[in-house]
Amino acid sequence: MSNQHRPVRRSIGFLPYIRVILAAVVTGAVLLAGRPLIAQNVDGEDFTRRDRTALLYQTKFLFTRENVPIVTVALVEGETSIQFESDGPLDFLPEGVGGPSVRVGKGRTTCTARLEEGLAARIRHWVALTRLPARDLDAIRRERASWELRGLKLRSVQRGSIFGFFGRVLDNRTSTLVEDASFDSVKDAARRRDALAAKTGLGTMELFEEVVERPRGTVKVSCSGVEASLSFPGMVMVEPAGGRVFTIRSVEYGKGFSWHGREDRSYRGRLVLTPDREGKLAAVNAVDAETLLKGLVPSEIYVDSPPDALRAQAVCARGELFAKLGNRHTADPYMVCADVHCQVYKGQNREDPRTSKAVDDTRGRMLFAQGGLADSVYSANCGGHTESGAAVWQGSGHEYLKGVPDAPEGTVLFEGGRTDAAVRAFVQTPPSGLYCGSTKYGKESFRWKKVVSAADVRSGVKEQTGTDPGDIKSLKILDRGVSGRILRLEVSGELANVVLSPELRIRKSLGGLRSSLFVMDESRENGAKGFAFTGAGFGHGVGMCQVGAIGMASGGTPFAKILEHYYPGSELVPIY
Repeated sequence: MSNQHRPVRRSIGFLPYIRVILAAVVTGAVLLAGRPLIAQNVDGEDFTRRDRTALLYQTKFLFTRENVPIVTVALVEGETSIQFESDGPLDFLPEGVGGPSVRVGKGRTTCTARLEEGLAARIRHWVALTRLPARDLDAIRRERASWELRGLKLRSVQRGSIFGFFGRVLDNRTSTLVEDASFDSVKDAARRRDALAAKTGLGTMELFEEVVERPRGTVKVSCSGVEASLSFPGMVMVEPAGGRVFTIRSVEYGKGFSWHGREDRSYRGRLVLTPDREGKLAAVNAVDAETLLKGLVPSEIYVDSPPDALRAQAVCARGELFAKLGNRHTADPYMVCADVHCQVYKGQNREDPRTSKAVDDTRGRMLFAQGGLADSVYSANCGGHTESGAAVWQGSGHEYLKGVPDAPEGTVLFEGGRTDAAVRAFVQTPPSGLYCGSTKYGKESFRWKKVVSAADVRSGVKEQTGTDPGDIKSLKILDRGVSGRILRLEVSGELANVVLSPELRIRKSLGGLRSSLFVMDESRENGAKGFAFTGAGFGHGVGMCQVGAIGMASGGTPFAKILEHYYPGSELVPIY
């Protein structure tokens, strides 16, 4: 890297082998070309005995000597014990790299960690009304005024990070407007959110978390061949000697999904053992972003996809990762999780030469749009048209996420608009030329059918909303998005009428449908009332359609053009 592209950086106490390009806490120092832009707040910055866990909760970007960001990823949490091992010795670093260490083992070393005297975090919950880029002050003022006219008192909270390279600043900071009324119980906060959503018709309201007191506990570790156990107040970092990988036994994955299970997984980088929000034991992987992507990309796309589809996926995964850092899991001792809530990361076991090459080919490249880092979200199969981000998540109303046809320019998908008849024709008789319908991949998701009993709809609605609608009388579509996905659905029951929104809650309430792009008919099986759904696609449908990208790449479209199609107006930029 030439000097003119090297970032400004400074050393900190947490990991002396890594550097900070810019202080990334919103309340911390922001440096550009060596000059501070705002006052520095160094509280909790150093990784010291005084507060060893502080940095795990900071939205701070740390970097390797090669200027690759370090990310902390939750591998396991909510456990009473965690078993881990390596082919060689393990170094226990209670104060991080550069502090005192304890070496355990010679050959293969197996250890079991437990948490003693664990205490859960104390967390306040707020109803998040809207979320906007922190730099868009005019939009924030307009939104604040709009909500205040409704008679609500507000608070504004910033999250996210800012760091810069010469010629480019990455700023994923967000300003969230919350109702100025906090709840100790997440259930109480959710009830208030649902009441406000029903009153305003906005189904994308979310909950905002604020840590009042971090969790506590003492990590106890016993290892093979060692008589005495090791004790670490707060947390401990574990580094396999010689750069080896470490393996965690019985890693839980797919929580809340049909593919839920456990398996052994191996990881590169370092292991951090610490209390989680529930006062249980968590295992966190501190790993550089490019290594993380090599264990993530093959878990998110077919590894035998055309190279340009793999490159497009690598860019999207990198951009989504950086867009989320500091904005998700703010009440947890890590930046991102390793499951579908963030992006699926299976570690070293899942690495594949084809996807690793795609990560290397696109090293440090991300999409920018509207003067900032683009949140390059993606879904498995859009079914023929991507959805607008604003219809799915709070704070995603970007021009580059407005939703586009998954087809060549000029293709007409909905004759006469998104009427029920037009959507039915689109779903039941898809037009030719759709990118996600032109490959051997995802055929079972491109178009699908499912029958759900009225009794299961009733239990699903009750589980998702806390309201029992009683025996189901009917389902009524209230609103569809640009892709034809249902955004609001009214469930009429003998006891109550319930409006479901956004699309994920609709899918979960109706028996776990693949997407909310569907048409429905009443059905009867053995005399029992039910609903027959015919649908298209798999997932929320926002951003890049993964199977569609495969279709485009199979036709010879280079990855930069694929990204341009799914994120119109964006620019591909190398950052490091």
